Amino acid sequence: MKRIKLLNDDVINKIAAGEVLDRPSSAVKELVENSIDANSKKIDIFIRDGGKTEILVIDDGEGILKNDLKLAVQRHATSKINSEKFDTISSLGFRGEALPSIGAVSEMSIKSNIQNNQEGFMIEVKSGILERIKPVNHSKGTTVQIKNLFFSTPARLKFLKSENYESLLIKRIIQKLALCNYKIEFRLSINNKEIINISVKKSDDEEKLFENRIKELLGEEFFNNCIYLNQRSENIKIKGFLGIPTFHHSNTNNQFVFINGRIIQDKSLNVIFKLAYRDFMSYDRFPQLVIFIECPKNEVDINVHPTKNEVRFQNLNFLRSQIFRIFKEVIASAGHKASTINTIHAIDRFSHSNDQNKLNLKEEKLPSRYSEFPDINYKENNDIDEKQQSNNETLPLGYAKSQFHKTYIISETSSGVVIIDQHAAHERLVYEKLKKNFYDKKIETQILLIPVVIDLDFQTLKSLENCFKIADQYGVKIEKFGKNSIIVREVPYILSNCNIKKLVLDLLDELIEIKESTSIESKINLICSSMACHGSIRAGRELQVDEMNDLLRRMEATPFSGQCNHGRPTYVELKLSDIEKLFGRK
Repeated sequence: MKRIKLLNDDVINKIAAGEVLDRPSSAVKELVENSIDANSKKIDIFIRDGGKTEILVIDDGEGILKNDLKLAVQRHATSKINSEKFDTISSLGFRGEALPSIGAVSEMSIKSNIQNNQEGFMIEVKSGILERIKPVNHSKGTTVQIKNLFFSTPARLKFLKSENYESLLIKRIIQKLALCNYKIEFRLSINNKEIINISVKKSDDEEKLFENRIKELLGEEFFNNCIYLNQRSENIKIKGFLGIPTFHHSNTNNQFVFINGRIIQDKSLNVIFKLAYRDFMSYDRFPQLVIFIECPKNEVDINVHPTKNEVRFQNLNFLRSQIFRIFKEVIASAGHKASTINTIHAIDRFSHSNDQNKLNLKEEKLPSRYSEFPDINYKENNDIDEKQQSNNETLPLGYAKSQFHKTYIISETSSGVVIIDQHAAHERLVYEKLKKNFYDKKIETQILLIPVVIDLDFQTLKSLENCFKIADQYGVKIEKFGKNSIIVREVPYILSNCNIKKLVLDLLDELIEIKESTSIESKINLICSSMACHGSIRAGRELQVDEMNDLLRRMEATPFSGQCNHGRPTYVELKLSDIEKLFGRK
């Protein structure tokens, strides 16, 4: 029988390193967070070979005292907490495990100086073994160099992925830390190539610094397709940018979440974000956002895992409800706005098409007979009165000019052209009206002049008996008619012109198929969405100008009209400048 024994310090450090450090990006995160805690104004990060060969972090922070250098590389030694209470911790690091864990699996050197003179001190650690402290020339701040990460634990190296992948993870970590700490300058170089270089303009106020940091790190495209959010609810403050519903992504990589200044990876919050957008976005897409949540420190447990990426909330349900409510309100404020990405894609398609289909025209003299015709003077189109002309300058979606392929509406605005998918747009309008009427209990019904009889088999009819009362809530009055039939006597007024039989059969299918695990709201929205599809203008229907303009005005007045019920855009806007570029005018 094997006896229980104490492990030596070297083994303990390597085990601890396995908890704190799983790859080079973890080491970078710990080092940069230490620099942030040291009140640095500028942080430089240099990486070689995905961090496996070398990691170098240089800051201009407060530095480390000579006598504290040795303590800095010992486990559970830290300057960031002075008591056993964790509910008042404001620093990013507090465990005292990062540096000793890194030193246990690499060759590490720390140079530091607390004054503005050139005299500093250095300590070296190789596989957990400390060298003596020695003087070194160094400006104020700290430099940490890591070489041959995981050389003492070669098994760990086998689990690392390609150099490019590890470098990408490091880039994302620096990106997140720079987003959260927008008053600090960051520079990241990978294999001598500068990847991130962002400065701070001292003249800018805090809000301007925040906006500039978003633009620099995530791009103008992200900034232009997001809604600014800054709200407080009781003791919770939420600040950041929410992507409009048509600005989405295939995964959650473009969701940046911070709680009390910490990078957080919380799947429960990701679910809340998804639910807040579920009414406007396809199930396989995810919203893009940058969110900062501030709440009392005593309501958040940060001492959950050594990586400090996970937290626990004292009142998670309350936080969820507040996030959900605020998100819904902010998304609604976007109104009919659709993502500019659609325009970019459209222009890109046009551009490629023009490149592939250039006509090789030769300049030839026209036959003499063409010169016999006089110049043609085209008259201006005066069909649109002056009032309509002036409206073009103020109406976001402009004034309808024409319809093509009986599917799309062409509208002219003061700054360009808008192309509207008439079915998708009207489907959204009908959907929102159905939802509002349902929740307000104001569904207007239309008694059918000729009731619709639908034949069903006995088993189907039996399974539908419990659905008739629920269907009645949606304004669809159904009764059993004979042994194998049902009769439809009333439908919502807004849907009275659609295919009643297909509408009812689809509605009943939805009521049967919807799982019990889905929320009531989700059930209602799903059914309303299905009904709206039947009641909307179909592609292929010819519209008059008045009808087209009525659709545009209703879109402008209806929240979320920039996307259909399935998350697709309802319109694409082409600016005049974009069109001129296509024709080589600019």
